[in-house]
Amino acid sequence: MLDVMEEHALTGVKKFFGGDKINMVDIAFSFVAHWLGILEDVLGLKIFEPHKFPRVSSWIQNFKSIPIIKDNLPDTNKMSTFFKRGREMMLTSKSN
Repeated sequence: MLDVMEEHALTGVKKFFGGDKINMVDIAFSFVAHWLGILEDVLGLKIFEPHKFPRVSSWIQNFKSIPIIKDNLPDTNKMSTFFKRGREMMLTSKSN
């Protein structure tokens, strides 16, 4: 999916999928901008490497810099802590 975003959706010098302003496609892909990093932290995986996806990386920075987005994204540390606890509880219950 990251390859498709990089090579086909974020072409040219667009800041966002539709050009210079965010639109519904940007909102739909917000999970990449915010949740992917949280999942990487919770699972201990490295999925997104900015140097491999420079357009996606730039889009993430642009998207998260929009005031309405920045002010309303859930706190990354709180979300990581919440999901880590849930994951630990599930893994513990499976082993019992």
